[in-house]
Amino acid sequence: MKKIFIGLIFIFFNFNITLDASILPLMPDFVGYLLISVGAKEMIDVAIKFDNVSAFSKLLTYVFGVFFVMDVMGISASIAQMTLVNWMLGLAITAIELYLLYLLTTAVLDLKTRMSVPSEADRLYQIFKYHAISAVLASLLIVIVPLLGILAMIITVFFAILYIVIFNRIKNDLILI
Repeated sequence: MKKIFIGLIFIFFNFNITLDASILPLMPDFVGYLLISVGAKEMIDVAIKFDNVSAFSKLLTYVFGVFFVMDVMGISASIAQMTLVNWMLGLAITAIELYLLYLLTTAVLDLKTRMSVPSEADRLYQIFKYHAISAVLASLLIVIVPLLGILAMIITVFFAILYIVIFNRIKNDLILI
């Protein structure tokens, strides 16, 4: 679970250095997905739903590895100038990331019987729903009504932090039999 937790931090928080047209991610997403894949694989014996998490995050490791190379080579900067393409790509990435979080959240719900505080799994699911709604709104509104889009992004970050905090509690409270 610790690897999944660290992977979530890599995914939720993007820090970049921009040099001319190249972008150097300090916390590359593909590393986060790789950590989640490895961590979920370790949890398959405890809850079978982690198999889906591992497989999907492994696929995302390759996809976001390609994005990393595009960032470093400056290809992403060219795509960013095409507003509609960039917006549609952002929507697709949001949907993909939310699906992975959904898989992870449902896998954690399967662990409720092994948790000292099972209500934390339910709380994680609630926070996931709020995060998903705010992320979709942010992705849709950023082009249509930028001010509302920025507000929705701030709310999304708030729920991302809350998701990580609750996931960390679950990780610490998990009783493996």
